[in-house]
Amino acid sequence: MCPDLTLQTLLIDANSTDELQWVFQGSPAQAPQATDLNDLAVEVDWTKKRTVWMLYGACHADTLDEVLSLVTECSKVVVLEANHPDAYHLTAPDRERLRHHLLQERLSIIVGGSLEQRVNKLLERIDINKMDGWKPLLSQAQMNLRPEDTRALFSRLAAGINMKVLNKNTHLVVSLPYLRNALINAPLANQAPRLKHWKQSRKDRPVLVVSAGPSLNKQLALLTEHQDLFTILAVDTVWPILQKHGIVPDAILAIDRISRPSWPRNGVSEDTAFCVDLGCAPRLVWSNDHNHVFLSCKPDIYELLTDLGAQAEVLRTGGSVATSAFQLAEELGGNPIVFIGQDLALTDGRDHADGYLHVYQPERLAKISENGFDVAGYYGGQVRTERQLLFYKTWFEGRIKALPERLIINATEGGACIAGAAQLPFATVCQEIRSTSMRKTPLMGFQAERIDPEYMEKLCEGLGKLKERVREFGEIARRGREICKRTGPKPSKKQLARIDKINLELRSHEKNSTMVVDVMCMAQMEAIRYKAHIGEDMEKMSDVVKKYDQVYADLESGTAVALLTLDKVQAFYNIVKERGEIDPELAQSIFPI
Repeated sequence: MCPDLTLQTLLIDANSTDELQWVFQGSPAQAPQATDLNDLAVEVDWTKKRTVWMLYGACHADTLDEVLSLVTECSKVVVLEANHPDAYHLTAPDRERLRHHLLQERLSIIVGGSLEQRVNKLLERIDINKMDGWKPLLSQAQMNLRPEDTRALFSRLAAGINMKVLNKNTHLVVSLPYLRNALINAPLANQAPRLKHWKQSRKDRPVLVVSAGPSLNKQLALLTEHQDLFTILAVDTVWPILQKHGIVPDAILAIDRISRPSWPRNGVSEDTAFCVDLGCAPRLVWSNDHNHVFLSCKPDIYELLTDLGAQAEVLRTGGSVATSAFQLAEELGGNPIVFIGQDLALTDGRDHADGYLHVYQPERLAKISENGFDVAGYYGGQVRTERQLLFYKTWFEGRIKALPERLIINATEGGACIAGAAQLPFATVCQEIRSTSMRKTPLMGFQAERIDPEYMEKLCEGLGKLKERVREFGEIARRGREICKRTGPKPSKKQLARIDKINLELRSHEKNSTMVVDVMCMAQMEAIRYKAHIGEDMEKMSDVVKKYDQVYADLESGTAVALLTLDKVQAFYNIVKERGEIDPELAQSIFPI
């Protein structure tokens, strides 16, 4: 029985060609219209390699023949139907032509369901590990039919693909310093979990998330007067601004792997929880000797540090400290959750509030604005934003949509509109909460911290075991290289079976040590993995063996780098044990940052 395409989205590709027999069976009078490739709304370069060409419109056989003749052999075409598929009729010869392209694995077709469902299916189809980029194929005529819907479609596509690219780049660029930082910060991660306790005492209480957007200026006087109403969560870079106005946040949140503290040593108030990510910059984490609360946005490194004996709590993030602060407010059970300073835009041509330590230089701000986007503003109309802020805006709107039982109030009074959030003046919010009996209680009292000798012994023992497992992993890679060296131009089945066994050992090795080596040699391996995915230079079986040999060599190299790094960490732990104090200069002596 055929699925109901008014409800279900269907992907037709090389593995599902039979659907062509019944999907495009509309009236012959409703044949799809060809796309005029000389009337495209966006200029294209047909010579671009490994590109996903997204044809938005109709599944016209002649158009697809023409497109596939123009794009490079290593590129792919995806048709995203602009209309309901039942509106189209394809003749049997046309369906056979489509089947031929599908079987060549150069074409995919997405039909049925709502346009949003089809877009989501398309995002699933785009593999950024195999493709270098994407490009829309949209005729001006199609654009003119539904201009607003079409713009919304491509904004959604761009946001989804950018998120994939960001996640990949974050993994490649961020993982190594994050892992190193987490290991350096581990001697301080010896506190009992606090988030569950906080949630019990904060559920359905007002939580205020303070960011450093330009509109924060207008809210500071009110916040100074009404800070007793809210559990105040502030991003770390807003601290100097709050300090100047006598505002003491209940928690400061920091996640950045390279940032410096915006306060003097031990400048964080004794009444403020110092919430830091495990992978945060050590010079920031070690700048305070009290009230640490360790969090982690990377589950794999969280598991590794837990295995070593460190204590932290998982906190999701949308890629910025402000999104992490929102997640913390959510974990606390905050209701309502109120934003101020969350402009997500270049309000009045400015990037941050007065007193922010790292404002953009005029030249950079002008370039960002020039390359930016116009989005709906808080007060209506359009405001200018940048790609990164647009990404965070999309993230906030997704989280708000997923929390229908929470009241989210955007009291920024400036910047971009955040869909799903109630827009109220901050004065009104304060007045309404003041009229209730709700008042905040401190998140935590003063907690002086010290280096615990017993905990350090446990940490060193865990580190020693990790090093041993890393050595074992490197030994497997070494044996793999020996097998590859002994193979000739025509590897035997026995030799290939031995390589398969090595690969199985590598894949099934203990995950923490595997992750450490993988992080260390990720950049080296990316090019080889990429070639393996796209099939370049892999025509002969001997080429496969050469590629495996390169992978094993990279794993050996990664093992050596991992062991060198872990040796440095071990030396650092010994110094910490000997000194027995929380000193930000300690890490600098081993790991210049």
